[in-house]
Amino acid sequence: MSSGSNVAVLPPLGRRGVGRGATASIARELPLMRLFAFGAFAFYGALRWATLLHPAPTWRALGMVAVALGVVALGLALEGRYRWIIAIAGVLGLLAMFAFSGVPLHWVRHLRIAATANGVDQGLSSLPRVLVPYGGLNRWTREVIMLGAGVLLLTSALTLALAPRPLTDARRAVCALPLLTLAVLPSTLSRPPVVYVHGLLLFGLLALFVWGERLERHDYATVVGLPLFAAALAMAFAPALDSHKPWIDYQALTSSLAPGKTESFDWTQRYTKLNWPRKGHEVLDVRAAHPDYWKAENLDLFNGTGWMAGEAGGGNQLDGILPSSLDNPLWSQTMTVTIRAMKTFNVIGAGFSSSPVHTPTGATPGASQGTWTASNQLGPGDSYSVRVYDPHPSPAQLASAGDDYPGSLISYRTLVMPQTALANSGAELVFPPFHSFGPLQAFGVPPQRNTTLLVRHSPYGGAYALALRLKRKSTTPYSFVQGVMNYLSHGFSYNEDVPTYRYPLESFLFKDKFGYCQQFAGAMAMLLRMGGIPARVAVGFTTGNYDNGAHDYVVGDVDAHAWVEAWFPRYGWVRFDPTPAVAPARGGKVAIIPAGIAPKAAGLAGAGTHGLGAATAAAAAAGKHHSHTSPLVWIIPLALLVALAIALLFVTRAPKEPSAEQMLAELETALARSGRPVATGVTLAELERRFRISPDAAAYIHALRMARFGGDEQLPTSEQRRALRAQLRAGLGMGAILRAMWALPPRWRPPSIRLRHRSAPS
Repeated sequence: MSSGSNVAVLPPLGRRGVGRGATASIARELPLMRLFAFGAFAFYGALRWATLLHPAPTWRALGMVAVALGVVALGLALEGRYRWIIAIAGVLGLLAMFAFSGVPLHWVRHLRIAATANGVDQGLSSLPRVLVPYGGLNRWTREVIMLGAGVLLLTSALTLALAPRPLTDARRAVCALPLLTLAVLPSTLSRPPVVYVHGLLLFGLLALFVWGERLERHDYATVVGLPLFAAALAMAFAPALDSHKPWIDYQALTSSLAPGKTESFDWTQRYTKLNWPRKGHEVLDVRAAHPDYWKAENLDLFNGTGWMAGEAGGGNQLDGILPSSLDNPLWSQTMTVTIRAMKTFNVIGAGFSSSPVHTPTGATPGASQGTWTASNQLGPGDSYSVRVYDPHPSPAQLASAGDDYPGSLISYRTLVMPQTALANSGAELVFPPFHSFGPLQAFGVPPQRNTTLLVRHSPYGGAYALALRLKRKSTTPYSFVQGVMNYLSHGFSYNEDVPTYRYPLESFLFKDKFGYCQQFAGAMAMLLRMGGIPARVAVGFTTGNYDNGAHDYVVGDVDAHAWVEAWFPRYGWVRFDPTPAVAPARGGKVAIIPAGIAPKAAGLAGAGTHGLGAATAAAAAAGKHHSHTSPLVWIIPLALLVALAIALLFVTRAPKEPSAEQMLAELETALARSGRPVATGVTLAELERRFRISPDAAAYIHALRMARFGGDEQLPTSEQRRALRAQLRAGLGMGAILRAMWALPPRWRPPSIRLRHRSAPS
């Protein structure tokens, strides 16, 4: 640009030039004010987020705020340099957020990514059913909710710490968005008290964060007055806009997080081919001090063909139990159950369960004492706790327990015999207690009938004869129980593919001699009642596999099982499991043999590790296992690797700033695009003088001149660039703003034209 030509420089249309004070304001940095504004905003947002849980984890939320403040303070101290240090601080901050959310500290310390990802997946899957404030016992639901606060805080902190200087309005807005989400989202889910006061406070915190650092003394009245006026106006219109329901259906948005496939179990004993789900899905997590069998319900009634749930009476089934037994810490415990990929109305417990607490929808007593039914169906993510009593006396204790059965348990020595020639409508028979060889009591038949003949001529005559034979060989009820267990352990084998019979338990005992847990448990309970011992069938799940990291028992669908409970004085119902150890639910491996093939070779592989892992191997051996690995197990590590790669590219890339030569070429292009082409001979000094009506616009050209010819490294500021753009759009008509933006974009971009040669500085 040489002398000799004029450049048209038009005055702004009705707009005073931007003063030098604005330049100083945008250029100055007030780190303490920025840190204070961020901290106040984050503090309020974290406290609001904590109200999503009950009780509110206030200290965890404040710990997350402290981590975020540390990242921001580090970024301010480094002043945009050494970004790799901030990136490392971000990674450490993320680990700290996991710890503050409730993830076990040793998991964070040892980077147990797969276990953490699985837990996060479980927590996410429960969100569609969560009502806030969430006061349930699902630990992963609580941790995922708190982790959301940590991610939002850390995102805002890193954005602020890594933002280029000077910090523009757009960058401040990006930093504020996560904090706004942190504060606003809880209010959309759970309406706070004095909601308009919260809105006013939020507005003030946002204004402080965006404008507080640039606030000048002479601007106090304007900057404070305008937001107050806007807040008052908003509060006046708020009641008309308040629909008292969320504008966004968050439950619909989170429904995609729920497990795609859930299992349900029909505990009816049909004694046909096993129809329980066997896909290797995790259906329960149980936190308990001691391993146990996790009971769904009791099958107290025998209807002539099999066992079923129903009201059997029996009074208080805890009567007659020694207080020392009830207080035994090895037999009584409080367990916490979390439902996974399953839907059920059964409140899963163990042994005899007291009333559950923290059930999402309440519970009512089941048909059998010590069992409970949920008021509404339980599903993935639902948690509750229950106090249970399940005795495990030693053989010596059981042998000396005696046979003093309470009269209230008479229904547990009762069997319904099917219709025969002697009893056209069937008969309900009560077998005498173990120590007595008296006659059977019969209901529903004429009194002159011989009750013993009713049994002997029924389809279960062979079973009754077997029970009497084993009873004669036994000296105590416990020895009789052991005799039945020993009988079923010799000559019987495990097989899930069984034929269908009219009287399946009799056929199991004397014809096929193979079956699965329903046949073994049903036959044993029937023989025990015929021998005079109160007995029943229980159904639910075996222990599962213990997770040392989570301290939970992981229970899969292959752990579904049926077993026997017999009553012993001083102790109550005691569990016995006659099913062979090769059964999948008991941890064994079994080859499924089709019906009709001799079962001698079935179930000879020894018992393996107890729980889901071995059961999964068994299902795979049978060709029926479908893997169910949470996608988050792979997505989260992959996302971390991608994030790390992006961070490395970001921190290792040198910030690209334009050179003075490039900005001079851009200026020449901008003048041409705005209809003010520069003629040959116009110097930068002359151009600067002609923009003197706007000091900041002139300062833009002065900075370019000094950088190009004076060796000054200070380039024009964003405020000076905006002032120059305002001058370029003056007098351009209706499309002035768009044309000025096209001529001089908000962000600098290298021009495509070549820089003209300038022979001498001006």
